[in-house]
Amino acid sequence: MSFKYGFLLIALVSGCLATPSLDAQDLSIFFDHVDTSASAHRIMGGTPAEEGSAAYMVALTGGDNVRAYSCGGSIITSRTILTAAHCVESVWAWDHLISSYRAIVGTDYWNVGGDSYELERNVTHPHYLRSTIKNDISLLITTTEIRLSETVKVVPLSFGHVGAGIETRATGWGMIRPLGPLSSRLLELTLTTIGGEDCKEKVAQASVDFDIPAPAIEPHLELCVFHSLNRGLCSGDSGSPLVRTDIGGQVGIVSWGFPCARGAPDMFARISAFRDFIEKNAI
Repeated sequence: MSFKYGFLLIALVSGCLATPSLDAQDLSIFFDHVDTSASAHRIMGGTPAEEGSAAYMVALTGGDNVRAYSCGGSIITSRTILTAAHCVESVWAWDHLISSYRAIVGTDYWNVGGDSYELERNVTHPHYLRSTIKNDISLLITTTEIRLSETVKVVPLSFGHVGAGIETRATGWGMIRPLGPLSSRLLELTLTTIGGEDCKEKVAQASVDFDIPAPAIEPHLELCVFHSLNRGLCSGDSGSPLVRTDIGGQVGIVSWGFPCARGAPDMFARISAFRDFIEKNAI
C-alpha cells in the first residue's frame, strides 16, 4: 500500500463508480504513507517487534534539525535500500532528492538512535505510474557503505512466485489508527497472501462498500495480503518490506490500499516482478 501521512500506506479517493475516471482523481488517499512533516501510518493491530528481529529495516526521514518520518525501506546491499517509488517522489525537488533526506538503520525507533546515512541518488523504476500506482519501486543509493552488524543486516530477496496462502510478516512505523500518531517503536503483523482473482473481488467489493474507485489490480505486479478488520497497514508504512516467515526472504514492498485496515486487501509491489530492475541497478 502506499501509505503516506503527510509524506507514507493507504487510501483511496472518495467518490463512486459513476464519478470521473481515475486519471482525473487524486489517488494519494491510497498511499498517504509518506509524511516529511508529520506522522505516517503505522501497522494497525500490530505488536512491537522483538528488538533486532528486523535488522534490515530502514527509516527514511527528512529535516535538518529534527527528524521527520517519511517512509520505510529495507537494506538489500551495503549501499542499496529498497523502497516504494511514491516515497521517493515525495522528497524529489529540483531534479534531486532533498538534501536532508536520510536513511536511519540499526534502531527499532525511527526517532531515536541508530546510524544515519546520506543518500547519493535514487533509481526509480522507469515505468512507475503515479496515476495507477504501478511499478511502485525505487532504489536509494547511500553515499557510503552501510556498516553491517548484528543490528544492521541485509535482507535476502525471494524472487520465486508467491501464490495464495503464504504466511508473511510486515514491519513498519506507520500510524496506529487513522489520522492518529505514528508508532515510535517498530511494529509487526502477520499477514496471509491471497490469490489474484480473490484480491480483485475483494477490492471491487471494497470500492462499492466505501464508495471509493480503486486502481485496477495487476496480480503479476502486485502481491495482495489480507488479515481482518482493524488489522493491516496504514499511513507511514509505505516502502516497508513484506517478508516470508518460512524462508525469511522479502517478497513485497508496501505500496497501496484502502485507508487503514478497513477489512480490504493491502497491496505490495511484487519483488519477483522486478528482478531485472533490481539486479541491474543495485550496487
